Amino acid sequence: MTKLEDYLECSTIDDCLSEQMCQADAVLNKNVCYCIHTATKAERDGKCNTGDISVPGNGLEHDVIPLHNIPKNVQGLVPDANNETISTSHGSKNQTNPTPLSTPHISDIDSTVLLQIFIPITVALLLLFLVAIFIVKRSKACNRKSKRNDKVIRNSEDVQLLDRMNFVNKNPTYFFSERGEKDPKKIPINNIPYDKVTLQDIVGEGAFGQVYRGQNFAENDAGEYVAIKILKDGVSNEVKEDFEREVDIMSAFDHENILKLIGIIQRGPTETPYMVFEYMVHGDLADLLRRNDPAMRSSDRDITLEKTDLIDISTQIANGMTYLTSKHFVHRDLATRNCLVGEGFVVKISDFGMARDVYTCDYYRIGGSRMLPVRWMSPESMKYGRFTTESDIWAFGVVLWEIFSYGRQPYYGHSNEEVVRFLDEGIMLQRPDECPSTIYHIMLGCWKKNPKERIPYQKIHKHLVDFSKEILRNVHHHRPILNSESDP
Repeated sequence: MTKLEDYLECSTIDDCLSEQMCQADAVLNKNVCYCIHTATKAERDGKCNTGDISVPGNGLEHDVIPLHNIPKNVQGLVPDANNETISTSHGSKNQTNPTPLSTPHISDIDSTVLLQIFIPITVALLLLFLVAIFIVKRSKACNRKSKRNDKVIRNSEDVQLLDRMNFVNKNPTYFFSERGEKDPKKIPINNIPYDKVTLQDIVGEGAFGQVYRGQNFAENDAGEYVAIKILKDGVSNEVKEDFEREVDIMSAFDHENILKLIGIIQRGPTETPYMVFEYMVHGDLADLLRRNDPAMRSSDRDITLEKTDLIDISTQIANGMTYLTSKHFVHRDLATRNCLVGEGFVVKISDFGMARDVYTCDYYRIGGSRMLPVRWMSPESMKYGRFTTESDIWAFGVVLWEIFSYGRQPYYGHSNEEVVRFLDEGIMLQRPDECPSTIYHIMLGCWKKNPKERIPYQKIHKHLVDFSKEILRNVHHHRPILNSESDP
């Protein structure tokens, strides 16, 4: 007798095993799992009983499996060999059970499962794709914004730097590096009585001030020649503050290749003082070099520079910059116009402040800021307003180029806007005519893109000293090498 507990009862197809389906059984009056391939009820443990089904030896005929000894309880559930439904009674063959068992093909089940898997994966991939597009577009927008803020705008007279340039505008030319002290050591400044100094003739003039040659009788009755820097009336408070700050900073220097501040003349408690410097008879180095340019040299020149002198001048400037570095000072405007030449070709680094006033073609006003010496500036100074010892080293390389090209303007023939673009693209100055390869190698070492890779001043000075000694040895043995070095 057929009992319900012998078979696997189900409520839905999920209660059945694979290749089984849940179907109502008329005899048991319950839903049980049917094996699709054998058309028999699954046993309690889920196994399919194949004992009641025999397959003829000739196999399939017309794609129909003949069935024999079909149990009564499944008669009417499967078709016979003649495609007629077997009745549940002994009546006519064309009589059918009102609840036939539907046996869907396996591919229908597989398709359903595949759809259940495919649709969530497709949706997930679509979401990932949309997120990726959003990230890419946002990244491009950020890059465009960064380029607008960080990069120098090309081919425009309204070239802008970062807002950090405002930091540059509020500081004097000399200032302390980040590694150094915040303020120079206070050194007593010599106050020179106003009636002990006489002004003679103007040796330099700009929009903000004048430099006079005069005599200082405070030390002796014979009087020594001095240079007196005076601000013009009506200058802005910012210019006055820079002037007074320069007094404090210059008073902290004491070196053979740094211009010496002798003292100040205090006219009154509310008046800007005069600055009194040692007088350098040959003026600024840029003018001296141009007067000695072989292409423009005249027979009535008052002084002649030989190539050995050019190397000696370079060595002195490197010596002065080594001193400034040891004091943690950053110059920010190192150029031949800011180097003065005295008796015996003694060179001293200075910043009369008038240089950017007189040599206006060497400076470029960017975005309403202070005039900036773009042709001497390093890429990081140009882009970020960052001035360091390393940016001074870059400028020293340009100074070497000036010296061995006899005072020509760096990147001459190109506009300031083009120079800004050259710096951004890494286009360097070419080796000057007849410049020794050793000197040009030093220039290239100063122009490394990575500031940390630039030659420190101590090594620059040593290289120049060694090269100068080598030249003297060869001159002593009548073997000139200045014009015979091979190209780098």
